Amino acid sequence: MSGAENVHLIGWVLVFLMILLSQTLLLLGAYFKLDQIEGHFNASHLVSINRNTAGDGPFGRMNRLRLIGALTGSFYQHQMLDPYAFMEAEILPERLRKWAETPKRLMRIAVVSAGLLLLWSGFVSLRTTISNPMSDLKLLYTAILIGFFALVSIVSLLRVYICFFKLEELEFHLNDSYFVGRNRRVMGDGLYGRHYRLTHLSTMLREDDAFLLRSDPHCIDEIKHFPLHLRRWVVIPNLMFAYSIVGLCAYWLCGTYAGLLG
Repeated sequence: MSGAENVHLIGWVLVFLMILLSQTLLLLGAYFKLDQIEGHFNASHLVSINRNTAGDGPFGRMNRLRLIGALTGSFYQHQMLDPYAFMEAEILPERLRKWAETPKRLMRIAVVSAGLLLLWSGFVSLRTTISNPMSDLKLLYTAILIGFFALVSIVSLLRVYICFFKLEELEFHLNDSYFVGRNRRVMGDGLYGRHYRLTHLSTMLREDDAFLLRSDPHCIDEIKHFPLHLRRWVVIPNLMFAYSIVGLCAYWLCGTYAGLLG
């Protein structure tokens, strides 16, 4: 094996070890700290319902702790329907919060690392394809694939620019929103935190009044009067990023299956 292949293999071993460590910590927290953590959620219907439906088996307790981890960090859209759960999660003692946050943080690092390794493999395959003689069909496929990579890169850089130079201005117009303020306090000012805050803003601007009335009613009027030029800064790059990633993956898989890559 070459040096590059050894580094690639070591990278995948580290990803596997991070996933294993994440699930081990999750299992330990589920059996030794979960009851104590859930005792701090008295007004949350989401936590109590999940406790009853998931049960006390190993996977059930791990799922219950995963829910607490979502409430203390990044969450799914339907969980916004129980804002009291997030309010209680914000005042969860730090010594207990770590048991819910650490496994999720390790899993996120593992997923990002796996994505970077796949991207590296893709560039190696693309370089191999370019360095060999190509038919017209393969040449066309490669040119379009490079165009997809360029589009994803441009949109990603645009989102980074918005995250660091436009986000405060965007959030200022949703000052009464609990979740916007909560994300600012909980997610922080790092790249991932700002990216998540921007993604959540995009979600909020596309929700209907019925959902907002149940999840974040104080921001309904602010969303209705949100400036159009700022709304475009949020929604359009977010949709472009999502569609370009899906298009790149689909095009990549089709080319791999058809034997046009590598």
